[in-house]
Amino acid sequence: MTKLGRQSLTDQIVSAVRQRIVSGDLPEGTPLRQEKLAAELGVSRVPLREAIRQLEAEGLVVSEVHKGTVVSSLSLAELQEIFEIRVELETWLFALAIPRMTEADFALADSVIAESAASGVDKWGEFNWRFHSALYAAAGRTIALKLLKGVHDNANRYINLQLAVVADVEHESVDHRNLLAFARLRDVDGGVKLLRKHIETVAENLVRAIGESRKAAPHVA
Repeated sequence: MTKLGRQSLTDQIVSAVRQRIVSGDLPEGTPLRQEKLAAELGVSRVPLREAIRQLEAEGLVVSEVHKGTVVSSLSLAELQEIFEIRVELETWLFALAIPRMTEADFALADSVIAESAASGVDKWGEFNWRFHSALYAAAGRTIALKLLKGVHDNANRYINLQLAVVADVEHESVDHRNLLAFARLRDVDGGVKLLRKHIETVAENLVRAIGESRKAAPHVA
């Protein structure tokens, strides 16, 4: 029973720290001071260390010599690779999901669009994942969705910067509505084509925004 309790606590810590990283509260390169973090979360350092090991496996943190554990930094090449993975994985999932989507799936995706429209851009990464996962759930590929969540989390750390620089929330929202429209029409070819273009456009904007940001503050890169 104790073991299960510790695992549950570790999962809670992973979720809390992951959210801080993805939201940008802990930017790339930020050292994770375990004593301070444990005090803030009200936990001991044993489950915190277990949580950090899991976050390292997800690629969100990394251990560096003389620095300890820090929030990982993605190179522009790695960011591009993340979006290449997204294109291949998400177009496959969407093609599988479209013929299987139900009215409940459409309603869930609709509700996420409506909720995101009423929220600030600071939560865009969260809503973006919820929308895309709603599109793909009907594919029935739970392992692929779990892998995709990790890919999204790594990219979402930079989403707020992208939106601040290129201000393309409305463009992405329009794409989301159109993706859902293709799904309702059971148009696999049209939906997949738009999804591929959508992800590639986000990648181009994000890589450009990160590149410009790092030129302005090279110590962050």
